Amino acid sequence: MVKSKRGFVVDGDELDTVIIGGPSHVSLDINIKGKAAHAGMEPEKGISAIRVAAKAIATMPEGRIDEETTANVGTIHGGMIRNGVPERVTIQAECRSLNHDKCMRQAEVMRRAFEEAAKEMGAQIEVKVDLEYKASQVSEDAPVVQLAKQAIAAAGLEPKTQVITGGTDALILNGRGIDAVVLGFGGKAAHATGEHIAVTDLKQASKVIHQLLYAAA
Repeated sequence: MVKSKRGFVVDGDELDTVIIGGPSHVSLDINIKGKAAHAGMEPEKGISAIRVAAKAIATMPEGRIDEETTANVGTIHGGMIRNGVPERVTIQAECRSLNHDKCMRQAEVMRRAFEEAAKEMGAQIEVKVDLEYKASQVSEDAPVVQLAKQAIAAAGLEPKTQVITGGTDALILNGRGIDAVVLGFGGKAAHATGEHIAVTDLKQASKVIHQLLYAAA
């Protein structure tokens, strides 16, 4: 339903930076089913789903894999009571890479780690792997990039471009035929409890957006 062919997403940290590309992003949802048992009376009859998860996470690469690839286990939920061998665990994990093939290989490594740990310990497992979006990069010469740089310069800043390993809505738009880039708004410490923005930066971001609308018109 969107007829626009260019897009600007205001979601970057730096006010002088146009983000022109980003990574492929794969999400993994893992469900592990072990076997419940009384932890004090007969633990040997149980299969700990938490232990399966721990074994898998300990054996797979995580964090910064290389200069363009990352992997993370973001959430883990499991167990019901202190004195029971935990039967179920659910995990949310992800991996990203500016190289699409690397991203898919990393996802396979992670999937296999969970499946092998479950098999070794006699647990059941279900791993759902979804490609959220694919790595893409807008050309430096593209009109959408030039327009963004023009607006940044008109607001008194020196424009530059960057490719990042963080996900952006621009990647989704690019995947659907809309040339899109990300502009900064001045926010700091994204996704942390100390996330903040200076009033001066917020005002400067509004100047950039004003100049962008003026240039586009």
